[in-house]
Amino acid sequence: MGKKLESDHKVNKNIFLAALLFLLIFIVAGYSGIMLYDSYKKDTLEYDYSLLNQQVLLDDLYDNYLEDVNSQDEKCAILVNQLDSQLEVNKELFERLTLINKNAIVDTDNKLKYTYVLTNIKLWLHYNKITKECKDLNLTSGLYFYPEVKSDNSKREMLYAKTIVFQKKLQEFDKACNYDSFALPYLSYIPILNQIISDYNVTQSPAAVVNGKVIYEFPKDMNAEFYASYGCTLK
Repeated sequence: MGKKLESDHKVNKNIFLAALLFLLIFIVAGYSGIMLYDSYKKDTLEYDYSLLNQQVLLDDLYDNYLEDVNSQDEKCAILVNQLDSQLEVNKELFERLTLINKNAIVDTDNKLKYTYVLTNIKLWLHYNKITKECKDLNLTSGLYFYPEVKSDNSKREMLYAKTIVFQKKLQEFDKACNYDSFALPYLSYIPILNQIISDYNVTQSPAAVVNGKVIYEFPKDMNAEFYASYGCTLK
């Protein structure tokens, strides 16, 4: 009997030690995981800051060059190079958004998404600058406002279904006209977005702004007359 009790005591002791060891391993693994995640977040933030800071410096350098340029051709070449560098940053930000969601569907409350939205505005403004100063390049850009609804209900699903159809028609329009449309959320509480929304009197989304005109709905069959009304001549 005494041996059995002693044996049971050893078994219980071994179980206790095993449980304690498992708990320690779990704590160490959890702490290591937290430290690795913090390190990853820190590296990510540093990378994002470095990426944007480099673009700011590049823009300053390009602007300095533009101040001393007298040739219109050279000026346009610099503006195009500047545009290419901005497009690269925009592409990089989009790819980083796909790490969060494979379709880059991320609310604008996310800082990375907000930065991406701001770069879209910057690109649109830069396109407009090139269009005004370098007419021979024949560059045209527009804006695409999409709804960003947080509530999950049937109205949201219907709106998103409408948005998908609108987006496909807009892509067809852009391809036919060799236009570039930059996507922005239809959010009036963000000052810079509200400024653009107010400037073009966009009253709902989805919507597109092309050559100063707002499109809320594309016809089923887009003919030459429709394209021409937005400054596009089909070849």
